[in-house]
Amino acid sequence: MDALIDPLRRPLLSYVYRMVTHRDDAEDIVQDVFVRVLEGLPGFRGASRFKTWLFGIATHVCLDHLRSKKRWRVEAQLEGEREADRDPPQIERLTSVMSQPDFIFDIRQHIAFCFSCVSRTLEPEEQAALMLREVFEFTAQEAAAMMQISEPVFRHTLSSARSRMIQAYEGLCQLINKTGVCYQCCGLREFALEKHRGPDLVQIEVAPGLKVTPEHLFDERVKIAREPRLGESPMREMHDWFFEAMSEREERAAREA
Repeated sequence: MDALIDPLRRPLLSYVYRMVTHRDDAEDIVQDVFVRVLEGLPGFRGASRFKTWLFGIATHVCLDHLRSKKRWRVEAQLEGEREADRDPPQIERLTSVMSQPDFIFDIRQHIAFCFSCVSRTLEPEEQAALMLREVFEFTAQEAAAMMQISEPVFRHTLSSARSRMIQAYEGLCQLINKTGVCYQCCGLREFALEKHRGPDLVQIEVAPGLKVTPEHLFDERVKIAREPRLGESPMREMHDWFFEAMSEREERAAREA
């Protein structure tokens, strides 16, 4: 059992963390998944890869969790920035976190963080389709099987998720616009002390020969979202805090609506 699970613990936690965007919830869900795997292992016949079976279980636990939550507003991150600007203790905490000896602000890691934030504006099924196919690179056939839907339905769900994400980014992030500047990424990087700043990222560039379109720029953003193990870098404390704060803010906004 350990030989099957151990190599998949980190990618599984990364997947669940990106889906639910809350550290404690993600760790609880992963433990629940392992319990279900132990209970179901005698019935596993190897009709699919063990990784596919494991992620399928995790997907359904995540979907059950997310269906009990309100979807985030598209402007959730902007509201967070405005709230922080009006709250000196939050600025003090950010300063403290970003001044720790091992902290390095990595713009690519922050793009991956932002990708997960924006994905929380999708319906849970759209979010799962996007993460499974685009970020974790399961085939459409595998991802459809994990979600227990037909492949045509999966492809339609994925197409809807991509369209909604592209539309959301148009109003949120300047990296997909002609200016080539992401104000949150650049602002946070400039806020960090010089010795804690990682490499700058002026813009996302599409592959040579491709026309620059929101769709192609989205594909390049997905590539960046795949790279880092989100939640395992020196930026972990900051991102955990941001995710938790946004979760609380969006739940509060839903109650007050």
